[in-house]
Amino acid sequence: MKKKKYFLDIAHMHPVCPLSLSHARIFVLADVWARWKRKQGCSVRLPICMHYSGSTVFKITDVVSKFLQKQELNDAENKILKLIFNFYKIPKDKLHRFTDPIEVLDYFSNVILKDLKDIQVSCDYDDYFNTNSQLYQEFVHAIFDIYAEKRFIVAHNKSLNYSNPTFRNPAMQRLNKADFSPATAKTMVAESLEKLDEKWSFAREDSIGTHIDGHVVDPMFDAEFLSIFNAIFPCLKDLSINQSNARNIFKELLYKIGNPNQKISPVANELYLFAREILPVDIFFVERHLQNWVAKRIYTEAISLPPNLSTRKYFFLGSITKDGRADSASRGYGMTLSQLIDAAGPETARVALLLSFGTSHRDYEWDSTPEHVKRKLKKFNDFLRHLKTHGVGGNIQGIASILQSKRRGVENLIERGNIRKVLLTLLEELPEMIKPMIVNSEPDDESKEVLSFFNEYFGVLCPSLSSEIYEK
Repeated sequence: MKKKKYFLDIAHMHPVCPLSLSHARIFVLADVWARWKRKQGCSVRLPICMHYSGSTVFKITDVVSKFLQKQELNDAENKILKLIFNFYKIPKDKLHRFTDPIEVLDYFSNVILKDLKDIQVSCDYDDYFNTNSQLYQEFVHAIFDIYAEKRFIVAHNKSLNYSNPTFRNPAMQRLNKADFSPATAKTMVAESLEKLDEKWSFAREDSIGTHIDGHVVDPMFDAEFLSIFNAIFPCLKDLSINQSNARNIFKELLYKIGNPNQKISPVANELYLFAREILPVDIFFVERHLQNWVAKRIYTEAISLPPNLSTRKYFFLGSITKDGRADSASRGYGMTLSQLIDAAGPETARVALLLSFGTSHRDYEWDSTPEHVKRKLKKFNDFLRHLKTHGVGGNIQGIASILQSKRRGVENLIERGNIRKVLLTLLEELPEMIKPMIVNSEPDDESKEVLSFFNEYFGVLCPSLSSEIYEK
């Protein structure tokens, strides 16, 4: 029997610095959801890519170039240099790479990928790409060709025709059909959608990204294409698509998606069939402050995709804060995932991030969380070692009743995104209920049932803890 597909996606990273904790928690929650859906028997797509775009990286390369040439730096440039040395901890023998924008983006992309793997985020790493890819840029050209054909482009100032009811009304209909968590986020995005206008040009002069008619596409005008491209990217390596024919093939794909009766080439049809296997996005994880971009993304789907292929659910997350201020790796405020892993280790880092998910859409104040987590993990591991060498006194009915009740609670909490409560149940509440039942005997069926329960749910939440359960 063919597995049901499940497609998760996120707002992907612009890698001008290591991953902030706010961004890291998006990946961790998406990973928990992916593992949860795999446990339910789904075939999960969890893509990973980096968005090479914008002009921020030039600030880094300019400062490093001036520093290496021993030129005088102003106050703003000195701040950037301190970030590079003191916050990002870039070794001096790597600094020569930081005079080239793509080298900078490559460097931080590799840091981010390593950190995500260290904390066991199960993205589709084999299908990784960045948007400097020629195929992605041809895909952006194809989308803008469709925009032009549908008269969505305002030519005189190179903007998009957001206020035209021809486009706004379908976009609002898509928004109204989608689910949002929390529900209040729908109103927030609807307000943003209503305010979008033609004042914001998609053309930049000095930037990294896709070049169209002598300009570079602003990163806030091509990032919304990534989910559609993520859906088809694994198929591209098996097809005869190159720079010379990609744009036309992608346009054929988009025509076919909009009109299933459209006649297209065999290669485009292969892409179409693959896309229909993956789309729509079942759940999209995004930071709360990106509501304007989500509104733009909804416009893109309303123009490019039929209603049945539009994103089904948006899950909004708050930020990690320090002293009430949102963290920002690019500004050197807060802590990066690299720093957290170095200070606490990958397992503690992952659990600390998971404990930030109480009410996910609210900001979470980061205080001494890693220290608290270390104490919790030590206490739990002590309990685990004791349980692995003792029985639970043959209390079959009592154990079965406890585990059945906790299973219902844990699964309900996972569905709601309250991962903090799930972890506290597994690390604290359940051990406290089991401890009085442990007796001085050999491990029995009941103790093995309890261990199996922990293994099942830590396999979703924190795989390293799951593997430790059956270690001798």
